[in-house]
Amino acid sequence: MNTMQFKTMVLFFLLTVELIAQNPCKEVVGYYPGWQWYDRNKLVNPTTIHYQNYTVLNYSFFKPESNGSISLSDPWGDKNILLGPINWATSPTGYDSSNDFGNIAYHQPNQKFSDYCHTNNVKLLISIGGWSFSGNFSAIAADPIKRAQFASDCQTMVQLYNLDGIDVDWEYPGYSDGTADHNGVPADKQNYTIFLQQIRNALTAIEPTMGKSLLLTAAVGAAPDRQADVEWNSVKNILDIINVMTYDFYGAFDNTTGHNAPLYPAIGVNNGYSCSEAINNLLGYGVPSSKITMGIAHYGRSTMCSNAVGIHVPSTGQVDANFNVDEGSPQYYNILTQLSNYDYNWDDVSKVPYLTGKNGYKGFLSYDNEASVLEKAQFINEKGLKGGIVWEITGDYIESTPGSGIISSTPLTTVLNNEFCNPTPSSSSLKENENTVFENVYPNPFTDYIIIQSKFANYDYFLVDATGKTILKKSNNSFDLQIKTTELAEGIYFLKIIASGKTEIVKVIKN
Repeated sequence: MNTMQFKTMVLFFLLTVELIAQNPCKEVVGYYPGWQWYDRNKLVNPTTIHYQNYTVLNYSFFKPESNGSISLSDPWGDKNILLGPINWATSPTGYDSSNDFGNIAYHQPNQKFSDYCHTNNVKLLISIGGWSFSGNFSAIAADPIKRAQFASDCQTMVQLYNLDGIDVDWEYPGYSDGTADHNGVPADKQNYTIFLQQIRNALTAIEPTMGKSLLLTAAVGAAPDRQADVEWNSVKNILDIINVMTYDFYGAFDNTTGHNAPLYPAIGVNNGYSCSEAINNLLGYGVPSSKITMGIAHYGRSTMCSNAVGIHVPSTGQVDANFNVDEGSPQYYNILTQLSNYDYNWDDVSKVPYLTGKNGYKGFLSYDNEASVLEKAQFINEKGLKGGIVWEITGDYIESTPGSGIISSTPLTTVLNNEFCNPTPSSSSLKENENTVFENVYPNPFTDYIIIQSKFANYDYFLVDATGKTILKKSNNSFDLQIKTTELAEGIYFLKIIASGKTEIVKVIKN
């Protein structure tokens, strides 16, 4: 490849990145919890969301009531977000403390959440249920009168809020932990199908008046026993998108440390509890890959180790006090502020990072960063999945400085979309391809260093920035090489290796 060809390739890539800002190349379904509207002085709200990051936003959560009706979980916040700010000239005192769906006449015109979404070519759905609000689903699904009420309320919300569909987050059909919140029964398996079909029929019935097709999607469990409680042969035909919640595999609720969202399973540890296994299991049920979106966590899970600090070691069941602000499950932006207090570790089997306390501190945190999100995006591409889901979007909104109120970046979602639109070989595919020069390049994204593992002991390597300028050009005479990158600016680079008459280029990201 000559210099002109290489610069042409870089130019093509830059044009692709420009297109990403206008149109993500796969579905990116972002969950926006209403309670996060209040966080960081309402930093992430309908006027500041980076809509270019997503194709669908699921506003969560609305609550199914025991009679089959649906209610707002926060009447004040939900109405202000979905219908726009209160118009105090027209809104009677106390109106927005009532638990109805709202009256658009009492809100500022043209400031619905859907207005912002549709202007940016993003679909808006309401997500109903969630972990805390799933207790009434089983009884609703079993009762035709309650099902009809639920489906009717879905129609009302879609029309009032100008939605593009409904997301059902029943956690989980058939699951019972002995509490009123999770009281599933075996009959849920069949009733779930009937329930979804009734909602689908209700949405189809109002499509002519809405002037558009409406989506019915569902958040589904990743664990093998949760997936076994669904009639996939029928459900796969009812749902438009199947959002697989590939996170919460481990946490302080376990007696050993483990990864919140490992891409691949650790050897000999809790088989069935990883992102790849969850997706492969669902594909094994005959669910088409074109309907599956895989979960991407924008938070972590912490615990305290009992003795030695590390992965797959005994834990106390207590969350790490350094992350109490998030009840032990810190948002990504809060993780970044604590990095200096921990040692960084990368699990090259599960393809995710984790933190361990320094100087004898026994804190442990499993989380996702740019490197692990890149690995997951590559997996999604390789499996031909519909895309990814983000729980939840606000965790990725990084301020220029904490408390500044200025959003500087959304690094995790940016990496996700970059990879969807401009795929690069995964580390596993590099190893499997006999025609490649690279054995592995990691971490990617990188910070202070990047390691090259080559299939050849002698080669020339080049580091080129996104404009085509060569930053580094050297020769190497060993299979492994570590390049110091501390002084490099954040951005996109290209590593080029020439060895034994072969040339290969890999995109890398500095953050």
